[in-house]
Amino acid sequence: MHLRVLPLFLLIASYAHAADPGGTLSLSDALALSLQKNPELKSFDWDIRAAEARRIQAGLKPNPILSFGGQNLPGSGPYQHGTIMEHTLELSQLVELGGKRQARVNEADAGRTVAEWAYQVRRVEVLKNTTQAFIQVLASQRQVQLAAETAELAEKVTPMTQKRVEAGKANAVEVMRSNVAVASAKIELEQAKRMLVTARINLAAQWGAQTADFNSVKGSLESIKEVPKFSALIARIQSNPEIARWSAERQRRQASLAKQQSLAKADITLSAGPRVLGKADDISFVVGFSMPLPFRNRNQGAIAAAEAEVAKTESERKASEMNVFAQLNASYQILLRATKEVELLNKDVLPVAQQAEEAIRQGYEAGRFTQLEILDARRTLIQARNQNLRALADYHQAVAEIEALTAAPITLSRTDAPAPAKSRN
Repeated sequence: MHLRVLPLFLLIASYAHAADPGGTLSLSDALALSLQKNPELKSFDWDIRAAEARRIQAGLKPNPILSFGGQNLPGSGPYQHGTIMEHTLELSQLVELGGKRQARVNEADAGRTVAEWAYQVRRVEVLKNTTQAFIQVLASQRQVQLAAETAELAEKVTPMTQKRVEAGKANAVEVMRSNVAVASAKIELEQAKRMLVTARINLAAQWGAQTADFNSVKGSLESIKEVPKFSALIARIQSNPEIARWSAERQRRQASLAKQQSLAKADITLSAGPRVLGKADDISFVVGFSMPLPFRNRNQGAIAAAEAEVAKTESERKASEMNVFAQLNASYQILLRATKEVELLNKDVLPVAQQAEEAIRQGYEAGRFTQLEILDARRTLIQARNQNLRALADYHQAVAEIEALTAAPITLSRTDAPAPAKSRN
């Protein structure tokens, strides 16, 4: 059975060249590496091979049975001399009735299709996890950059404070505050670097590596897309392999029911062979057949169980659909929140915070503002930058989740959010 090609970012991964680790890694490189080397995906190859082997086994006919028996062996009385011995060599063959072999084959074929869908479900999950891990590395790299800029900004204030103290315009406490701010900024920079190391290893783990052999990842968090209508996304969830697989599961269960129903039909065993009579080696031939009489066991219990499995399929499919719907709704709300947050931060918050910090820093150098005012302005700017970075990361994480849930990319018109203002040191 040919399975549908899934989301665009999965299609990219399918055709992308899996670059060897090292240097700068793109998202398509990371996805391709996960497709080729993820241990969980590799295990599904064996599941499909096992399903193919079960298909072969299901199509095999029962083996013939060779049996030998002796009667009237030498004993006492008329049997003393063995003159009335009988030896029979018999070949028997079970003949399956009721379409049992075809029913087994159909069940095995359906089982292989289910195994293929299980691979698709896990494939989407692995590639979504890889995308989200990649976004986390990208955000961590940006966090390190922001922390470095913050530390540099803090260090630039210290000489100003020292000059004010030397000029008698401030006391020594301001120098101590400035040094504390520098130390705190360096601590945050070190924390950001450690988080980046963790994010890099988490990404490398997606393709089974224990170390991150790439130097960095490349991409833009600032590039965002217009948010689609929720109704349009809901219409796509039927393509999610977690839901689409239930059609194959229903076919497998129906095939299992058909197999159990076929087992209710009695088989016959045909037999034939030569019989040697007495010592004179006189030969005759015997033929026969046997079959069970289905008075008590008509496989009714197994049939009823298989019918129940078929009947519950629709409820399980609906449960999966509602689970996907709930996840989609949660991710969509994150997408809306993050998109609005990025818009407001870049339009109303970051430019103002940047201008205020620069103005107060220059005014502090000229003696018009206090140290507390410049520290407060700098703290506001840092918080706005970090908030913007978190919102951008949340946006892209939500996009990856939605594309996996809907098995389709968000392809509406694309807009570029204004890049966050950088300090002009």
